[in-house]
Amino acid sequence: MTTGVRLESDGVMGVDAVVTGAGRGLGLGIARALAAAGARVWLVSELADELACAAKEIRDAGGSAEVRVVDVSAPEELHKFALSLRAEAPRLRVLVNNAAVLERRSVSAMDRDHWDRLMGVNLAAPVFLTRDLLPVLLEEGGSIVNVSSRAGVSAFEGQTAYCASKFGVEAFTRCLAQELAGSAVSVNTVTPGLRITPTSITRADAEATDDETRSAWSDPIELGPAFVFLASLRGAPSGFRFDAATLTRFLERHEPEARMDRIAEVAEYVPTDPDR
Repeated sequence: MTTGVRLESDGVMGVDAVVTGAGRGLGLGIARALAAAGARVWLVSELADELACAAKEIRDAGGSAEVRVVDVSAPEELHKFALSLRAEAPRLRVLVNNAAVLERRSVSAMDRDHWDRLMGVNLAAPVFLTRDLLPVLLEEGGSIVNVSSRAGVSAFEGQTAYCASKFGVEAFTRCLAQELAGSAVSVNTVTPGLRITPTSITRADAEATDDETRSAWSDPIELGPAFVFLASLRGAPSGFRFDAATLTRFLERHEPEARMDRIAEVAEYVPTDPDR
């Protein structure tokens, strides 16, 4: 197990990076940024048409993309994908758990299917995909980026299941960071910090909205520097929570040699012992 590495000098150049929920919205923005930085990006979603469009967009820009149609809420299908990836992605260094479902429902109207669906995609999938890919990441070091939300630290009416799943992602990340202490694998959470295409709508639905609504959404590629930076971490910092918009502005203001020493200043949550 490699230890002691904090930031990969070559960033994500030449590495394999997995992004779930990569067919649209934030996931596509993350994938585009990683591909532009030199990674071979594995685009994961259950919607083949969205993945095809995403892959074409990345390839047309000169990037490298692989497509895998996977229902991350199906345990056996997710496990099978992870095993195949361990064989097909020899330079796997980055896992971005981004796929999420947002459905609003009051507690009084909640049923088991609604609860299980949100927990399956938003919490169980990141936990078990991480578990299955962790042995590969531990071999040479890597970074796990769990996409959270303001709903991971705040309560919102009608979003009990969604909030619970994102609170769970925050807890999972912090617990895993403790388990990985001393290794060359970082795990952190990040929330966008910009108003982007809502998680709950498809690419086709987003394109069909009126111009005024679309103009209020920022292009997730603006957050690219934050995700490339987090993907380049190898062991530390770990267990932190970041706002991607704030982190991007921080990276723009500080030279590379100063960033690691001051990174805790911009984190929304810092572990009690961040140097462990």
